[in-house]
Amino acid sequence: MTRTFGIEEEFFLVDPETSVPIPMSDELSSQLLGQELDGTTVHRELLASQLEVVTGICTSAAQALGALAERRAAIMRICREHGVAPFASGTPLLLPETARFTEGERYAKIHEFVPGIAREHFINGLHIHVHVPDAEAGVRALNALRGWLPVLTAMSANSPIWNGELTGFESWRAVHYRRWSASGIPPAFESAEAYGKHVSAMVASGALLDPGHLGWFARLSVNHPTIEVRAADTQIKASESVALALLIRAIVDTAATTPDVMEPRSSHSLDLGLWQSAKEGVYGTYFDPASNTRVSAKTMLEGVLDYACKQLHRNGDEEFVVNYLASLANRGNGARRQRESWQRGGAKQVVDDAAVLFAQN
Repeated sequence: MTRTFGIEEEFFLVDPETSVPIPMSDELSSQLLGQELDGTTVHRELLASQLEVVTGICTSAAQALGALAERRAAIMRICREHGVAPFASGTPLLLPETARFTEGERYAKIHEFVPGIAREHFINGLHIHVHVPDAEAGVRALNALRGWLPVLTAMSANSPIWNGELTGFESWRAVHYRRWSASGIPPAFESAEAYGKHVSAMVASGALLDPGHLGWFARLSVNHPTIEVRAADTQIKASESVALALLIRAIVDTAATTPDVMEPRSSHSLDLGLWQSAKEGVYGTYFDPASNTRVSAKTMLEGVLDYACKQLHRNGDEEFVVNYLASLANRGNGARRQRESWQRGGAKQVVDDAAVLFAQN
């Protein structure tokens, strides 16, 4: 039976002339959230200038891609009518003078708990949910995913600019996110019971509002029977989001069918690799804690494909993912494309170029 998955994409709404994020008007919000389309729903996020698209339960690339492409096209059409541009990026190009928050008890609590972090939380992630039958299977998948989270961050990096300047990083979102109390690579766990006790202790410390506030780049979902992977920036194109979801599903499938053969790697070593991935994307070299050597990005990509290839083939996803990796090698990740647009025409050029691709497959 094919394992199911779901995708959550976050976007900014920006002024197409200034590129600055702007809060949604009540009328725009009503239209964006009120339009019913099969396969996706739309939600508000922490900041009033953010929007989240959530797919339903998906079984295939075609299903997920069709749903996301249709929703993105509808968002683009509605936004244009209101003189607003959707911007698929892990960070905005420029920051507004003040941050306006979405109304709601949950968001109010977050703002009250960490106001300094919350008002600068202008970051968008791509969250992938993959079904697991129980918590034990989830922990097994989590342990397998730990070593691949830096690779996934490198592949998906799409946030090289912050407040009008090139940051020198491919994914500034990944670096920015590290300011929260629990982020980065999760520990390795012997069992679901150990996972639960660890999370309970973290919440009891008072450093987290609740288990839903856990910011690891992969975790067991609080509300769904899934493992939730949060390593990726929001992607410029829907097909890139789907390719990453298919690859993550294959990693989880492989973990379920392959005996554990690797010694658990320390979170500190993997966090170092995560930082390097955020900085270098798919263009640098990285410390590999398994071999204690530096390896190329090409070696990293070949490694994750080799690990997941049998399950990609079984799921019928091999061609889709291989084509995505070929495109990554030829055109680069989103961060590279943003930098090229920036060099041609600054912030407006980045927004304009991203808008061309926003609703494309």
